[in-house]
Amino acid sequence: MATNNTKKVSLSPAQINEQLQVILNKTASAENYQLEAETVKTYNLIVNIEQSLPGKEKGLSNYYLLFNAWIRWLSDWKNYSLNLMHRRRLIGHLEQQLGKGRFILEIYPYSSKLYGIKTEGWKTLIQLHEALDYMTEYDCKRLAAFVNRRRWSELKKLVAEYQERGSQWKELSLHFQQTKANPTHENHTRGRYYDLEKVFTACNQRNFGGKMARPKVIHWSPRVNHSTMGSYNINEDILMINRGLDRPDVPAYVLDFVMYHELLHKALGIKTSGTRKMAHTKEFRELEQSHPDYERAQSFIQKNAKRL
Repeated sequence: MATNNTKKVSLSPAQINEQLQVILNKTASAENYQLEAETVKTYNLIVNIEQSLPGKEKGLSNYYLLFNAWIRWLSDWKNYSLNLMHRRRLIGHLEQQLGKGRFILEIYPYSSKLYGIKTEGWKTLIQLHEALDYMTEYDCKRLAAFVNRRRWSELKKLVAEYQERGSQWKELSLHFQQTKANPTHENHTRGRYYDLEKVFTACNQRNFGGKMARPKVIHWSPRVNHSTMGSYNINEDILMINRGLDRPDVPAYVLDFVMYHELLHKALGIKTSGTRKMAHTKEFRELEQSHPDYERAQSFIQKNAKRL
């Protein structure tokens, strides 16, 4: 798309991130007659940073790995354009609601949360996950209004609605999740009421004919999570189940379904369509729905997610 004639950089990830947030916001705020030049200039900078990343990533921290993944993602022109479009929408609506210079906007994939809002002096710090890039103009307008009026319950509902409407945010979130380094988790499978080793064995026999290879690590999540029932890291072969499911009132078929869902990720991997990485493909959804307890397990999770 654009040629790169800039010099290589030698700053830490934290320093580059801090500077890049400012540059990306400035680019997104550029006037129309400046926008094209600023867009290409910033893109060249990102490509330059990407070329400066270490070739070997073994032993790097999660922060460093996620930063590298984010830079590589941004170095694709389509992803970079999506990020800028989202920033431009948000900045316009935030300036209308809060006033120019009254907020700090940061968009990146580091946090496990999709958003975070806090006040720093007379400015409002707004941190958003890259997975929110697919928000519509209307949703960006609502987000800015809720932040200005401090309507946190409505903001939470807005994000929840965004999650329910499509899988794009999940694919993008999962893309960055796969880059995390191998945590020091051991196979802590035994919970208070359920043993994940037994859940895996039963699920494997019931749904995969006993032919599914056991993930290298299976463990309960460190904390209860009200939105994610489980996860599978394909790079590290680590399967995690939400600790909130380790309760006597959670039916065994729910654990079986969640385990099945995550093992499907192991079985099918991540597909690539153009520049987009997809975990929840049509094939995945069809297999997921073939689970004998799909409907009642989904119903239980949807009704009880907030209390798990």
